[in-house]
Amino acid sequence: MNAVKFEDTEKAQPDKNAIFQSDSGSGILTIEPVAGRENKAGKRDLGEIFSEALEIYRHNPILIVPSLVPVSALVLGMLIFVGYLGLMAIFADGGFLALSFLASLLLFAVLMAVLIFLAEGASIEMIRQASMGDAADLSTAWTSTRNNLEPLVLTSILAGIMIALGYALFFIPGLILSFAFYFITQVVMIDGRSGLEALKASYRFVEANLSDCLIVVLASLAISAVLHSVPVIGPLLGLISLPYIYALATLLYLDRGSDGKSPQETQGERVEIV
Repeated sequence: MNAVKFEDTEKAQPDKNAIFQSDSGSGILTIEPVAGRENKAGKRDLGEIFSEALEIYRHNPILIVPSLVPVSALVLGMLIFVGYLGLMAIFADGGFLALSFLASLLLFAVLMAVLIFLAEGASIEMIRQASMGDAADLSTAWTSTRNNLEPLVLTSILAGIMIALGYALFFIPGLILSFAFYFITQVVMIDGRSGLEALKASYRFVEANLSDCLIVVLASLAISAVLHSVPVIGPLLGLISLPYIYALATLLYLDRGSDGKSPQETQGERVEIV
């Protein structure tokens, strides 16, 4: 049986679109980058991440589409909901109306939660595609997110329960957990983890990159707060900013993630077949 050995060479190699070169005499397979590509292996400073997030959004305006889905569903759902309640008020008695109202509200809340999970997951997948030099593809992103819907929902529910309990315990624990679990969607979509494993991975990531994570989270909150405070168009501006906020967290996770080697880190390695 052939054994495969990885030997690190230079780390400062361009990251995307590598080509493979082999030496038939030595059995060495070298992963070489295509000339002209920018080096993104290793940690970058936050300024580069903030700039790249803006560039990705600027070149891929389709990133806004997933975020529009829950909003459109919310508007349409409210119209249907109001019309349904109007009919129930005319034709149903009081007890049935109250029960119908609660059931409809619960169903609507579940539907909105699922759509939000799908929208965030699809946005992250599209940002990951764009960060690798590809065009953001909505169809592929939706497919990938649907395949990860169960872990997304499970992980988010676990995080929500723990955060809610934390806020019930004098607020501070909930605040800490909200910060620690900020990257759970990235963990699920990029690393394929779920449940407690994803929560632990997000916690470890934040712990290992505390200052950078804090800056990204605070910057994202500040952007959202400032834009939402604009009279009349504030909610619209906040909606438009969502892909950029997702991109900041996703690019930071891709750059600082510690789950073994990222695709970028395989550049400049030699694979020896013996």
